[in-house]
Amino acid sequence: MKLDTLIADSGHVVSGSSNADITGICYDSRRVENGNIFFAMARDAEQNQNNIDEALSRGARAVVVRRWSGASRPAAILIESERPRRLMGLAAARFYNRPSRGLDLIGVTGTSGKTTSTWLLASIFAAAGEVPGVIGTLGIRIGDRHIATELTTPEAVDFESALAEMVRAGVHRAATEISSIGLAEGRVDELDFRACLFTNLGRDHLDYHHSVDDYFAAKLRLFDELLAASHRPDPVAVAPADDPYGKQVLEAAGGRKVSFALEPPADVYPLRYELGLQGIRASVQLPGRVIELDSPLLGNFNLLNILGAVAVSEALGIDDGAVVEGVRRCPGAPGRLEVVARPRGAVVMVDYAHKPDALGAVLDALRKLGPKRLICVFGCGGDRDRGKRPIMGEIAARLADVALLTSDNPRTEDPLKIIAEVEAGLISAGLKRDAGTGGYMVEADRRAAIGLALSMAGAGDMIVIAGKGHEDYQIIGKRKFHFDDREVVREFLQTQQEDVGA
Repeated sequence: MKLDTLIADSGHVVSGSSNADITGICYDSRRVENGNIFFAMARDAEQNQNNIDEALSRGARAVVVRRWSGASRPAAILIESERPRRLMGLAAARFYNRPSRGLDLIGVTGTSGKTTSTWLLASIFAAAGEVPGVIGTLGIRIGDRHIATELTTPEAVDFESALAEMVRAGVHRAATEISSIGLAEGRVDELDFRACLFTNLGRDHLDYHHSVDDYFAAKLRLFDELLAASHRPDPVAVAPADDPYGKQVLEAAGGRKVSFALEPPADVYPLRYELGLQGIRASVQLPGRVIELDSPLLGNFNLLNILGAVAVSEALGIDDGAVVEGVRRCPGAPGRLEVVARPRGAVVMVDYAHKPDALGAVLDALRKLGPKRLICVFGCGGDRDRGKRPIMGEIAARLADVALLTSDNPRTEDPLKIIAEVEAGLISAGLKRDAGTGGYMVEADRRAAIGLALSMAGAGDMIVIAGKGHEDYQIIGKRKFHFDDREVVREFLQTQQEDVGA
């Protein structure tokens, strides 16, 4: 594609011919191929220059920078743009021929529930006989094919490329997770959404957004700007009617609106429901009719996730039979309140809850299922929002019978200092360390903490190992080590069986 076609009308400054042929778009200098346009976006000036040098050595035909500061112009077409990531989104949409206009793109945003909601929607699409598409925390899915990704919401080039591949594969609907950071950085600004779902809002990513108001404002852009500007027919906003942020979304969104809630008034709500260890049963009121749902998912927060997915399906006109069957089939996303084992009458689960609202929702949901004891293994990640740490401790103290504090992904921070900041919340809630019943325990080694929790569990107990969910690694310093909570549980239980057999 010609360069001037890719970047037309974007307020940039070009040094060199804009009539050049561009073979591809790249933002990773290690992957540049001959004839590509390279977007240099590193925050560190020295690293940015190193990336540019590498891209040029690999044959980049054009380079996009915020502002060129080199002594001499590079031996390539130079494009200066105040917002290179936004320009990259525009170029990617044009390069891939705007694939979001060739399918129904559903954007799901919120603090918690995004992954489960997209998996529910994909299951409903499959039950309707379609090839489902998913983009999110667990990667890209095109039917049965999986492509690993590093970001919940990929960079625009990767997003548009994935959608283009979905269109070629016959995907008619794609459910995608849209993060607040992705929205703030403009990664999805050129996408045309058919429907957008808001799940909820709690405390998260405040190391990036600085305040809850800024965090919500980033998410609201999906509804009051992007959905409103969509070129898709009949764009629809879906949000919880009984949530204060959901109400703001519904008020601000353009186009058609569909609401859901646990109680009326709402467009979609349960007339009655049952929550148990085997899952969820509910009679759900839709406009003018009732459907009966049966799901293996656990907890009232998953009932809300189901209602959100059903509301989206209702808005898109998907057959009720496919909705019922899709909900029944969906086992949930990996690492989302995933049952790993049932040793000695106990239930062991892992969950991705690594922020206050998510941890509170999981523990509250499990508490309502009536365990003999609720044992929570949890921690907080390093190099992230420190303010949430004591809040997480207080939540575990209030909702778990046994709080077992451990390390998560400490990254470059001292794990013991992170633990001390979480521990402050446990102490403020009136608990004492190693006080037995009514106290809390600390075991910095995550593997040992999981083993300790398993050794304590008896019939009727529930163990939830929170924070990492589907992750199969632990980040210590700047290195990533293999570590999967689910594998560790199975290894401990296997060892215990062997010991008994001996």
